[in-house]
Amino acid sequence: MRVLAAGLGLLLLGACSNGNEPPLPQAARVRVLHTIRGGPSLTVFVDGVRGSALGFGDLSRTVFLSPGPHDLVLVPPDTTHSLIVSFTAVEGVGYSVFAIDSMSGGTHTIEPVFVLDTGAVPAAGHARLRLASYAAAAPAVDARRTQPDSVGMVVSAQPLSFRAVTRYFDGAPGEWSVVISHAGVTDTLLPTGPIALAEGQARTVVVLDSTAGHVTWRLVPDPN
Repeated sequence: MRVLAAGLGLLLLGACSNGNEPPLPQAARVRVLHTIRGGPSLTVFVDGVRGSALGFGDLSRTVFLSPGPHDLVLVPPDTTHSLIVSFTAVEGVGYSVFAIDSMSGGTHTIEPVFVLDTGAVPAAGHARLRLASYAAAAPAVDARRTQPDSVGMVVSAQPLSFRAVTRYFDGAPGEWSVVISHAGVTDTLLPTGPIALAEGQARTVVVLDSTAGHVTWRLVPDPN
């Protein structure tokens, strides 16, 4: 239980500090989203410790890690290949990991794609939203959004390509929304409907594959 022990140790040491010692390092945070429609279930292992079992669209719990080198592997129950990815966790940084199906020479390989949650902390009195596309089979799409302090639809990504991740958009708390359209037109392929964002919250709208030619979405909270 090395990973869990590291996170617990940070919490316990912080509780015992008398204020005279140097500040303790903040834990890094990692969570995984399964984005492979029709793909196998995946079990998350960090540093050899078994964690969440995920189906399509599932988000793992957040794992807290000490700063430094770690290994992550997503293990399917079948013969699909998986990659062991070594990464260096940076103090206080959150990582969203998207599990995709990478094809090479006719071989399916489960690949974890790391995205830093840099910029997820809103300014006082604000909320933040970003968009990500992990819909491998989707047609070319654009993305627009509404937010409480804007008038009409605001272009957010043109196009929103597979594996694209926008910056965090800053704005007033309240009801936001996102509309995904076919690239170059302003039709409605996917409307999220109202997304409630409270002050201090950050969220990611992840576009995922649905039935042929269509997309769905998953709202991912900030990893705090």
